[in-house]
Amino acid sequence: MINKLRPLQYPQKAVLWAVLLLLTLLDLAVLLDIRSAAEGRPYRFMIWNFFLAWIPAAAAVGLDLQTLLRRGPLRTILLAGTGLLWLFFYPNTAYLLTDLLHVFRSYPIDPQQRFWEDIGFWHHLLPMLLAALLGLLIAGASLYSVHRLVSRALGRLPSALFAAAVLLLSSFGIYMGRFIRWNSWDIVSSPLLLLKDMRDLLSDPEWVRHLVLFGGGLFVLQAGTYVVLVLFTRMNTGGTEHER
Repeated sequence: MINKLRPLQYPQKAVLWAVLLLLTLLDLAVLLDIRSAAEGRPYRFMIWNFFLAWIPAAAAVGLDLQTLLRRGPLRTILLAGTGLLWLFFYPNTAYLLTDLLHVFRSYPIDPQQRFWEDIGFWHHLLPMLLAALLGLLIAGASLYSVHRLVSRALGRLPSALFAAAVLLLSSFGIYMGRFIRWNSWDIVSSPLLLLKDMRDLLSDPEWVRHLVLFGGGLFVLQAGTYVVLVLFTRMNTGGTEHER
């Protein structure tokens, strides 16, 4: 089994996921320790958001393991189902970036004062910034893992187009989650409502402009981070990370 996992970059991936999970748990411990007079623990919602962000990571590991199964209908069904699960929940990773707004909702900021000199402000901001960075790192590691599988199956160009499409869909999904309040499971539970929301959004020029500006910025941020990750990985593997 170990020899079969080596081409999939194990145990290195296992170490990476373990480090990211440890950082997630430490960050959650700090966030849950923060208290405010109005809301008690204002960042309790991050437990759920981190859980959602880790679903694509678990699905990516599942896809790796499923590729080791003997070819057949069962393997195909498992790969398709897990792949869709990964894709539907993938936007929840970089969505953590948008949770930075809660710092300015939970911390009493007086724009007339030098609030940034108060250590309490940084006690709110820094762990939420780490959460945002963890979202990008989990997203990048997850996409890289699936990108490699697609590259081995279809080749470099199709896999590059696949990665670009996922990042575009992710940017759109994050926008819809933050502003229209979609959830990943709504794709299955309320598909007609989602289609109605998309129709309403795309028929309103102001909403389209809002989507393009916000979603475009998210795409650049996600894509830039991912390209750096891929280049760094290639630098440390002699440029052979997309072996077929």
